[in-house]
Amino acid sequence: MKITFVVPALNLTGGLRVISIYAELLSRKGHTVTVVSPNKKTPTLKDRVKTVLKWKGYQFKSYFDTTFFENADYRVVLSRNESQIFQEDVPDADIVIATFWSTAEWVAEFSPKKGRKVYFIQGYEVHPWMPKRRVEATFKLPFKKIVVSKWIADILYNKYSLSDVTIVGNGVDDKQFYSRPRSKNACFTVGVMYANELSPKGCNTSIAAVLKARELIPNVKLVAFARRSPVASLPLPENSEFYLKPAQEDIRAIYGQCDAWLFGSRSEGFGLPILEAMACGTPVIGTRAGAAPELLQQGAGFLVDVDDVDAMAAAIVKMAKMEAKEWLTFSDNAFAVAKEHSWVKKVDEFEQAILN
Repeated sequence: MKITFVVPALNLTGGLRVISIYAELLSRKGHTVTVVSPNKKTPTLKDRVKTVLKWKGYQFKSYFDTTFFENADYRVVLSRNESQIFQEDVPDADIVIATFWSTAEWVAEFSPKKGRKVYFIQGYEVHPWMPKRRVEATFKLPFKKIVVSKWIADILYNKYSLSDVTIVGNGVDDKQFYSRPRSKNACFTVGVMYANELSPKGCNTSIAAVLKARELIPNVKLVAFARRSPVASLPLPENSEFYLKPAQEDIRAIYGQCDAWLFGSRSEGFGLPILEAMACGTPVIGTRAGAAPELLQQGAGFLVDVDDVDAMAAAIVKMAKMEAKEWLTFSDNAFAVAKEHSWVKKVDEFEQAILN
């Protein structure tokens, strides 16, 4: 088949990483795959002047990044436009896949020659900073819908009465994320994907839970990484390590040095760090969002309610007090669940979904 992915921009987000993996694996299966993206935004004269003058602290930033799409076996096309893709930018194909609410709007205008229309939904993007009505309108488009978790499928059913939805969860790269023989650290260590307090990732919940857990176990260590530095309004506490934009090959070691990974999201399509940490033998303490309810039900960690600092802290303390043998059972369970979610299996499921 000829398959086109239409993306909002090339960047280093988890959603774009998933798309790059599917594009690569579908290409290896013999499909002709194209990824189409708007071009890199260039600063206007006004942007340049404001940056030079540092007007109200302004600095032009472009998060455009081709890292996930370099040296690809498939074709990557950049539109001449910086903010939209038109059907003239897109090759004729059998399937065209919208990957975000804005791309669904674009794809809705494409002619049938561009392919049968699929909406690949990796997150529930109805946030206060988004145009709510436009986002919700995309759910009603007559596209085949594929989602990455039951959490999203349930929202689409309960809020929009959408039942014809296929769930294809994300996978994990077992060559990048894997576990060597593990043992519990003498100093109990937890990890988190850092994000500021305005983010739905709930990092502030995780940090608050660590501070509360330290009331009983003072030496709990925190490890964090992110694409951006911590902000003053949500500093990392003492006895923390932070890794800024770690190389992909170094992230496994970050997961692997932790005894538990904290997933505090309030709103999450899937939550790739859950699966990546588990593949490194690290149990997860996660909120009931994204894929956590599905992935943690087999003894791979603990589930807590969204924003429940006390419950997350209690889970940290409980795991910190475990005997090494009991902790190892959680670690082994986490690794076993992750092994069931290889990308090789997931690309077969994704291919079948679009074939159907």
